[in-house]
Amino acid sequence: MKYNLGVDVGGTFTDVIVFDKESQQLTIDKVLTTPENPSEGVLEGIQEATTKADASVTDLDLVFHGTTVVTNMILEETGADVGLLVSSGYEDILQLARAWTPGPLYGWINFEKPEPLADLEKTAGVDARLDADGSVVSGVDRGDVVDAVSTLVDQDIEALAVMTINSYVDSAQEEEIRAIVEEEFPDLPVSISSETVSEYGEYERTLTAVINAYGQPTVINYLDDLDNSLRDQGMEGTLNIVRSDGGTMSTDAAKQYPVNLALSGPSGGVVGAADLAETLGVDDVLTLDMGGTSTDVSLVEGGQPTVERETEVGYRSFKARTVDITTVGTGGGSIADLQLSGSLEVGPESSGADPGPACYGRGGEEPTVTDANVVLGRIPESVKLGGTLELDRQAAYDVIEPIAEERGISVEEAAQGILDVVNQDIYSALRVVSVEKGYDPREFGLVAFGGAGPMHANAVGELIEAYPVIIPPGPGVMSAYGFLTSDIQNEFTETYIETEEEVGGDDLAAELDSLREDASAWLSSEDVDDADQVFEYSVDCRYYRQDIQMSIDVDPETLRNGDGMDAMCDEFERRHEQQFGFTLDAPVEFATLRVVGRGTIDGVALTEAEMDGPDASHAVTSTDEAYFDGSAYETPIYAREQLRPGNEIDGPAIVVENDATTTVLPENTATVNRYGCLEITRGDQ
Repeated sequence: MKYNLGVDVGGTFTDVIVFDKESQQLTIDKVLTTPENPSEGVLEGIQEATTKADASVTDLDLVFHGTTVVTNMILEETGADVGLLVSSGYEDILQLARAWTPGPLYGWINFEKPEPLADLEKTAGVDARLDADGSVVSGVDRGDVVDAVSTLVDQDIEALAVMTINSYVDSAQEEEIRAIVEEEFPDLPVSISSETVSEYGEYERTLTAVINAYGQPTVINYLDDLDNSLRDQGMEGTLNIVRSDGGTMSTDAAKQYPVNLALSGPSGGVVGAADLAETLGVDDVLTLDMGGTSTDVSLVEGGQPTVERETEVGYRSFKARTVDITTVGTGGGSIADLQLSGSLEVGPESSGADPGPACYGRGGEEPTVTDANVVLGRIPESVKLGGTLELDRQAAYDVIEPIAEERGISVEEAAQGILDVVNQDIYSALRVVSVEKGYDPREFGLVAFGGAGPMHANAVGELIEAYPVIIPPGPGVMSAYGFLTSDIQNEFTETYIETEEEVGGDDLAAELDSLREDASAWLSSEDVDDADQVFEYSVDCRYYRQDIQMSIDVDPETLRNGDGMDAMCDEFERRHEQQFGFTLDAPVEFATLRVVGRGTIDGVALTEAEMDGPDASHAVTSTDEAYFDGSAYETPIYAREQLRPGNEIDGPAIVVENDATTTVLPENTATVNRYGCLEITRGDQ
């Protein structure tokens, strides 16, 4: 079995990429997503892509799948009916929640607090709890647990979450409760808070355990159906699921911890972009992933994606390790609409895959971002999206015309207005992950991908002044490409709460070593050989009696040698000043210790090619009219597959390929580098 395959389910398209491990060749394919049953589109895409690569499902060694099942479930509130078992006296914990509303001032006016995912009437208390130091206050009573769960089961719950107070210190009580439930109610999935979040904070642990339980039944059914369908087609390889932090895990681990899949798809693109940027020697980049429904942006520093320990989906924030991604509801299918005030709004409502934008010719009647690009000639009418879908420019013109008439402008000006709104939204999102965290975006490159990303990348790069703008080969399937570079991984944590004045480097190193043993045991359970296991260590630091924490990478050996403590504290203070502009005269406290265990795989790699000359005229297929800066230009259309390394393209220009279209603006130049990437720079650089 010589092929690896990555498959990513998006709002409009399902992207598939096949990697031949012997020839190093990549084969890409796109099929329309099937929202009612995403596995249908996944199976169709896998079948098409393997056939296109002159292979079959039986030739697949590793399949990496990024899924939006958990994301959509949370957003649409279509998960399981969850029961909650807590220490007596904490039955209202989800209702009390945290005192937070979105800002600024207008946020709380329109904010509708989301209903807890476990109803109060389906919450029960039991006399089981620990003291803060881990000593038993009330033990587990089997009869008490059985009675409480029986009451919940009688209310038709489909999954159970368990949280006992201070279980992060010692998980024995929650494990005992789970064992009782599994014995008495063997068909009921159980999530315990000490495993989903082994850190202090009873509300966060409860919420995360509930969300994990909320997703379990659906994820179990989805992955079982997908795995069985692939086995029925003869696949003997391994199906791995992509995590929110960009790593992967087995289907068994995914079914046990679906909370780690909330940003499964978008994380793959960031990981792939980081791998690409490191290959190109541009270690610091911003990433822009624009699909049919939304745009995800992130920041890569030193070749590594920025990772957070809190995931946000809609208005729900919960504890799960994730690539730091900011999302705006603008994609190629986002619908444009005039408000009562006369202002133009784009998104978050999307035309999706069915019916899609009007230019798809599938019944869409609302003006979308893709329609605007078609009207302006940024997507030539001769292009077939995904290699098969023909475009209808007149239909795009017709749906944008009412906006133009309402505002008394031309259809082309209205279309440009739609793109301006979208580009400003993306620009604002990029500022969130860069400027608002103390980074200067002018010191970063911009890697753009997704089906719509390359069309907007040059304009966004000009707005935020991030150059070069890099368009990878196969940009429409970059997330699926990123899956092929992902390692098997998981994180193990321990709440510590000690200051630099109370402990030494040896103490921290010993605790990190213990966490490493846990990480190694988990990797072994995922069939990762000892020789392929790699570990990363970090400490969440904060000022004493403060709660703004930053995760600082450490080396246990350096800690043992006596030099690591000062270096760690200095790095914390440097980053605190970078982000907030000040430091405090206070001890540094170590709140949480973390070890990430990775199982490395032989991932996909871009191949270098010999450089050719700058002349790219051989790749010009036609010249069409396109609009830039309010004027019409006779614009050359380039076939990307005919471009060679070293070729240069002066803007304005359009570069087309099966899965994406790249726009090069006037006074900008795109150069094909030795890896086949387009690097766009300004004329004044």
